[in-house]
Amino acid sequence: MIEDKPKVKTFLEKYGFKILIFLILLLGIIVRIYNVGEMPNALNVDEASSGYDTFSIMKNGVDRNGNELPVVLYAWGSGQSVLYTLISIPFVAILGLNEFSIRIAMAIIGSISLIVIHYLFKNIFENKWISVIALAFLAICPWHIMKSRWGMDCNLFPDLILIGVLLLVLGIKRKKLIWQILSFIVFGISAYSYATSYLFLPVFVCAVLIYLVIKKEISIKKAIGYLGIVFVITLPLIIYLIINTFDLQQFKLLGLTIPRMKENRYEEISTIFSGNLFENCVDNLLSLIRLIFIQNDGLEWNALPEYGMFYIFSIVFFIIGIYAAVKKYNNNQFCQIMNIWMISSIIVAAFCIININRINIIMFPCIYYIVLGLYEICKKYKIIAVGIIILYALNFIYFINDYINQDFNQYITFESGVEEVVDYCEKSTSENVYCYNSFKEPFIYFMFYSEYDVNNYLDTVQLFNENGVFDNIKSFGKYKFYFPEKYEEGMLLIVPKGFEFDYAKEFSKKVTINQFDIYED
Repeated sequence: MIEDKPKVKTFLEKYGFKILIFLILLLGIIVRIYNVGEMPNALNVDEASSGYDTFSIMKNGVDRNGNELPVVLYAWGSGQSVLYTLISIPFVAILGLNEFSIRIAMAIIGSISLIVIHYLFKNIFENKWISVIALAFLAICPWHIMKSRWGMDCNLFPDLILIGVLLLVLGIKRKKLIWQILSFIVFGISAYSYATSYLFLPVFVCAVLIYLVIKKEISIKKAIGYLGIVFVITLPLIIYLIINTFDLQQFKLLGLTIPRMKENRYEEISTIFSGNLFENCVDNLLSLIRLIFIQNDGLEWNALPEYGMFYIFSIVFFIIGIYAAVKKYNNNQFCQIMNIWMISSIIVAAFCIININRINIIMFPCIYYIVLGLYEICKKYKIIAVGIIILYALNFIYFINDYINQDFNQYITFESGVEEVVDYCEKSTSENVYCYNSFKEPFIYFMFYSEYDVNNYLDTVQLFNENGVFDNIKSFGKYKFYFPEKYEEGMLLIVPKGFEFDYAKEFSKKVTINQFDIYED
């Protein structure tokens, strides 16, 4: 037994650090992927929209507006980013159209980001312990866990920039041209993940290139080449912005549709086009400061108030980290790239109506400063490190418990229980199915769960208001999304459970499925 002790010690000395990294990584992957189809326990309306378009493009090559290979999805008439939809196609093709297949890609990307942030910190600081802190913090970070578990298109954006920054750091550090090129390819592709990239990328890419030229890490010729890569990749989106800003007609470019929207999504989330630009910018920046310190935007599907985006008490380490970045690591050029990321995000925030989704590009710089602060405190006061670990571990356990017990049905943009209702309606022989508009955009849930043929949809769809800003669907096929004034023979009617109406007795059959009552002859 005594002879075994040196062997154990030798084993731990040789493999202990790798085992620690593996266990942290495993924990992070599990909390992102496990039961992702069931939690959140309700489907978000934008998930359903993106998911159906994934199915439609996979099967017919068009989105639900009939646009062939669009650079931006038509969605509600105001646009939805296309990249996450395209990434999800293989999963929908293999697994069918369901909650799991449209969320698993985001969970995988979130898991990959754990590896990316570990290597990013390792290469920025040449310090294995700060890279472990970064990995561990992101593994248990409430914001990153929550955003990795539902298929919202915008949640892809910050992870892509993180990957691009790692490639850039590796490319500069190791003088690898191919990695530098790949980094700007990733930056260009990220433009198709969320509309805030339209402002962030020009600021961030240009600032990084100028900085690297000044530091003589790249030549002016290379900088122009890298800028050209981003420009070529984003050209379809640039044309899209021109078309929609100046009210031009949509057209095709090399087989891609450059669509014209009813309403510009980027105008909806931005104050650039407002009449009180300066005043709104100040308000937006104040909202950003409040968001970072309070860590809550009032939308509990983005952050649980008790824990915030990063755990409320992390704000202390955030402040310490900013101080360290300015005072101690000012000469580290890779730290300056992270600072440029932060400043670029703040510029975006000045022109953006703030919530966690819209300003998610600032989250990784915030995490960077928090990790830096944690490292500085733990290095200086080692006795405090154990207490900090316990504090985060306890908060993580409580957060996970509250998160998995969170009922997303209580939120207006989420709905569950519709799949069984749609299955019932699909099997019904009723020629007219009426669904009382008791939850947000019920039509997209019926299209999603029935895997409705997009060509039949386009042939039969009717709007409540043809000239409305957004497409508010009145009916398609046999499905009608309003409450009929009177009883019709052979109709099927879906209402909220317990809903009372005058002609209920006219029906011969009533079935309750989840939170819905179904009346049928």
